[in-house]
Amino acid sequence: MTGPRRPAVRLRRPGAGDASLSRRSGGGTAYAEKNGGGPSPLPLATAVILATVTPGLEAVCASEVLSRVPGSTLSATARGKVWVSVPEVGPALATVRTADNLLLHLGEVRAGLTRWDLQAIGRDVAALPGLEPILGSRPDVGGSGFVVNASRRGRQTWSRFEAGTAIADAIEARFPAWPNLTGIVAGGQGAGGRGVRVAVELRVDVDDERATVSWRLTPPSFRFRGPDRGFARAALLPTVAHALALLSDPRPDDRVLDPFAGSATIVAERAALPAASVTGIEIDRNVAVVARANLGPSATIVVADARAMPLDAGSVDAIVTNLPFGRQVLDSDEIPDLYRTAAREMARVLVPGPGARVIAMTTRVPEAIVAMEAAGFAGEVVATLGLNGQRPSVVRYFRT
Repeated sequence: MTGPRRPAVRLRRPGAGDASLSRRSGGGTAYAEKNGGGPSPLPLATAVILATVTPGLEAVCASEVLSRVPGSTLSATARGKVWVSVPEVGPALATVRTADNLLLHLGEVRAGLTRWDLQAIGRDVAALPGLEPILGSRPDVGGSGFVVNASRRGRQTWSRFEAGTAIADAIEARFPAWPNLTGIVAGGQGAGGRGVRVAVELRVDVDDERATVSWRLTPPSFRFRGPDRGFARAALLPTVAHALALLSDPRPDDRVLDPFAGSATIVAERAALPAASVTGIEIDRNVAVVARANLGPSATIVVADARAMPLDAGSVDAIVTNLPFGRQVLDSDEIPDLYRTAAREMARVLVPGPGARVIAMTTRVPEAIVAMEAAGFAGEVVATLGLNGQRPSVVRYFRT
């Protein structure tokens, strides 16, 4: 027998050519706890997809999935997570751009809090029927194996590494044809150097006494738009950049500007949506080289200063930008003056009237709002993110 079937969707995996947006059986399976015991299967007519997302952008991601995947419905949301029911795991899912990862929900089991409970957790996870279509047949390629990545939140006395090991050992006992690579990967040894390949990645998220089990469908490079994209210092993730583009109320006749383009992450993501034109301003020539390499013919990078842009007055309909706010890019005491001068330039190049739109992200919200108010704009915070240990806010501005 050969390994599990792959769908038509193709996504690129770094160092391994093309990799599929994986799928096994026709539908998902949810599980409910019954009388405090083991999992009780509840067959679903549709698959349940878990989309992981930057905390604070759950609503944006949910809205995007529902708009891009016909027949999908929102199941639940939690911090950094969105569950959506879909009629099939097909090509439409690969078009979602605000999710960091996409996973197929396999079920839930009860998770005890002590180390004495680890064996039972592993046994119940390994018994989930959803694993059979994934691991029930031999791998397609010799040396292919599986890993279990676990996370935990609550009062557990065991670590996530202990949980991952216990669950992986139980799965290996049920499916001995599949090599268990969990210890190799967790130990930092790397699978590739030992002639093995991670073909199946299972994720177990434990929240107090509930463990949610999922199978990762997307390759590691999914949220980076492939392995070859270049990034400058303090660059945004493309998934966050796309969320900012969606929050700008994008329109097909928009002339869009990012005055602090960097390596053009926002420019590229806005150019992925219909627009009349998309332009990025970048002051550093070396960074501009990286930016241009990341773009196709549908967008432009101009080497210039955001405080004196070579653009005509009223030539821009919408601005979407990640304002400089970290020490990586600017001294802290320089920021207020930069914001004031840049805000005046934004007001100049934007079209007059209520049609002008600005979406800007920063941790320095008070300084940004003061600068934009002085330039004739009012602002409202539409999202606050959990991003690399910081809490930047996304502010929508409109002319007063």
